[in-house]
Amino acid sequence: MKLLSDFDGVWTNPREEALAQGEILEAQLLAAMPAGRREAARDWLARARLALLEQPDRYGWVSYGRLSAFADEDPFLAHSALMQYVEAHAAGDALAALLCDAARERHGSPGALVSAAHAQAVARVEATHGPGVLPDAARAGRALLAAGTEIVLVSNSGDDKLGRWFSHAGLEHASHPARAAGSLRLRGDARKFELDPAVSDIATLGAMRFETRRPRYEAILREEQPDAVVGDVFSLDLSLPLVLRRREPAWRDVRLFWIVRDDTPARVRREIERAAGGEVECVETGFAGVAAALQSRR
Repeated sequence: MKLLSDFDGVWTNPREEALAQGEILEAQLLAAMPAGRREAARDWLARARLALLEQPDRYGWVSYGRLSAFADEDPFLAHSALMQYVEAHAAGDALAALLCDAARERHGSPGALVSAAHAQAVARVEATHGPGVLPDAARAGRALLAAGTEIVLVSNSGDDKLGRWFSHAGLEHASHPARAAGSLRLRGDARKFELDPAVSDIATLGAMRFETRRPRYEAILREEQPDAVVGDVFSLDLSLPLVLRRREPAWRDVRLFWIVRDDTPARVRREIERAAGGEVECVETGFAGVAAALQSRR
């Protein structure tokens, strides 16, 4: 049995990192603004965060000019969506234009500012509380490994972060292509968000539309040929495996597990359950629930 698993939001609770990322992002933006415009900019950002969540399928994580994940799918995406919103309004809004200039002054581009704030947020959380693999996820991972399950971590986070956090949790691991029995195999920097620059492939699920042409992630999926895939951000983690499951006979028995939390958008869950309820298993008890479901079928 081979399980291909996401990391952030599956083995962790991402809220604290995401909160820190938002604080750092806005602090750096405001520090680079003209002093007389900072309070107005702070208010503008607060309104923007509310406005973009009213259109979550318009704002989010953008790759090659197309939406790769929605603004409300996890707490990290809200920050990418915010900077997309800022850029979208810069041409007609003086404060948005100043915020864009502030982002470029800090890190060269709004997207680079988001990435830098995320790295600083991870460092802050680690320094304050230590790496935060959830204890029940760590226990479930150990049980699966002991039972002979091969677990491959395919994450947008890098191997350096994955290694630190799993070391802290006492879980043996090796970075791909190295393999070690009883150890997690790490495949970080997977760039699941990266769409094909030239070709769009849309999966329609109920009222929702997902971009599924993700060449780097698809290459990993085809190389690994997992028996099961688990993730928490449907667009990034599961939309492509679902398309493969539907289109190719070799993928029809691959189990798809979707970790849903109290911040999982109800609109996404409603459409997935309606349009793919027999294909995607919704799990409300985190990675431990996935482990239990896998072990019950042995």
